[in-house]
Amino acid sequence: MTVTELMSRAPEPRLAPAAAFADAMSRFATGVVLVTCWIDGRPWGMTVSAFASVSAEPPTILVSLASASASAQAITDEQRFGVSILERGQIAAARHGSLPGASKFIERFVERGGAGTALPAVAGALAHLDCEVIELHEVADHTVFFGRVRSVRLGSAGEPLVYADRAYRALTPAFTPRRNGASDAL
Repeated sequence: MTVTELMSRAPEPRLAPAAAFADAMSRFATGVVLVTCWIDGRPWGMTVSAFASVSAEPPTILVSLASASASAQAITDEQRFGVSILERGQIAAARHGSLPGASKFIERFVERGGAGTALPAVAGALAHLDCEVIELHEVADHTVFFGRVRSVRLGSAGEPLVYADRAYRALTPAFTPRRNGASDAL
């Protein structure tokens, strides 16, 4: 028997149980964004925590969306998407964009008049990025979209909305700055 034959008969490597994996990932605190696009000429937004900066030069980000979602299909078709980084007071927008199987049209949450973005931007977001898809990868039941950031709109300074342990949360300082610029770690 050849090595190739032996390898093809080798059992699949064991995978972590899905429930244990989901519990472990729920313990990872992450910021919350609404990935936006246009569907039938209307603003649409899907709440996502699988978002990351890839590169500052050129500015590139990634988002991971369920491949069967309306958002993933629209972004694949249009080859562009927006990302609104949510402020801690925007729980209603985050919840709206995360309802399983529900329509995610976001007219009531978007800025009127475009505010310098080509894609829907959530009013009051900490920041909004307009992105062009430069690459996508299908991984299991998700599509990872890599987006080149074409424009950035900064909102007012504020606290980010955070998601951890299956709940929306706000940040609290882990240290107290001293007057001389040093800090006390807790």
